[in-house]
This record gives sequence, structure tokens and C-alpha cells, in this order.
Amino acid sequence: MQNGRLEKPIILWNRTSATATEHAARLGHAEAVLTLEDVVARADMVWSCLSGQQAVLECFEKILAGDVRGKLFVECSTITSEATDKLAKQVLDKGGEFVAMPGMCTLSLH
Repeated sequence: MQNGRLEKPIILWNRTSATATEHAARLGHAEAVLTLEDVVARADMVWSCLSGQQAVLECFEKILAGDVRGKLFVECSTITSEATDKLAKQVLDKGGEFVAMPGMCTLSLH
């Protein structure tokens, strides 16, 4: 890992598995997994940034089908405040924590 000393590797998932695999190889100390459910089961914190509200809602439907107790979700997608409030309530009701941090930006990994 270029910037930090992590005890465990960063777990990456992308709706296009090749993207996650490529990012993991570039980062080092990272592991790509095939399913969103695997990420959530293994992670203490899940950071998400998806393009479009429908993608966010579909991913959180899968996430909330599993055990989210004690996990922190940082949601950075730009979605409506109503959708954000709904997701936050759903996560909190299942014992997780939720932080909304929407933003418009591009991410470049070198």
C-alpha cells in the first residue's frame, strides 16, 4: 500500500469485476472479490460511490439482506436526500452506522 500501513488488505468490489482486479493490482495490499455480499461480510467499513441512484438502491438492497451490525457505511454517491435518508434509516434499523458524504469528483488511481 503506497500511503498507509494497514493490518489487513483493502477489499475491493466493482460491478465490473475486471475493474476491481485491476485496481487491486495497482494498489497492492488489496484484494478484489467477486460479490458485494463478500465485501460486506468481511469488512468493518464499506465505502461506496456509484454512478446513479438506481445502482445505489440496488446495491444497498443486497447489502441490507445480510448482517450489517456494527459496520460503518460511507455513501458518497450523489443521490436524492430522500433516498439518502431512507438508506440511513434502513442501515441504522439493522444495527449499522451510516454517513452520507456525496460529492462530484473523479478518482484517478496511479
